[in-house]
Amino acid sequence: MSKIMETAKKTEQKIHDLLEGKFDLPKASMYSVKVGKSNEVQVVKRADNGDVYDLLSDEYSLSVAKDSEYIAVLTCGWAAPVISDDDDNELPPSQHPQRRRVRLVIVANPKGVASILRFSDDRDNIVTDEGNARGSLADAVQEMFTR
Repeated sequence: MSKIMETAKKTEQKIHDLLEGKFDLPKASMYSVKVGKSNEVQVVKRADNGDVYDLLSDEYSLSVAKDSEYIAVLTCGWAAPVISDDDDNELPPSQHPQRRRVRLVIVANPKGVASILRFSDDRDNIVTDEGNARGSLADAVQEMFTR
């Protein structure tokens, strides 16, 4: 397992414990993350915002990203199945009959990105991704380190 994925898993578990299993958070949050000598993670909440993109582009958040060993970004929302690429996916996930509440933690530094998804209806299992995520949120996280 890569260092960034190991850090992401430990960070997500620590945040999960701190949140006491909550999945309906009104704001996205940013944390600074430091890995200690015995590989324990220290997680400190630094900022939050009702809009994850505003959080990621805020000057203070950018300075946190530059000054931290890693950052973690936490956001919650709805996920819904996509049957195929040809499907008409006009229905927002929040209105889909098979919607699931999801919490996403993205851990990043200038060298890489890893993300952990946890669903409210399957709290004991996580879904991981190491650097393969695509889309506007993935782009916004990566841009934090190039500004």
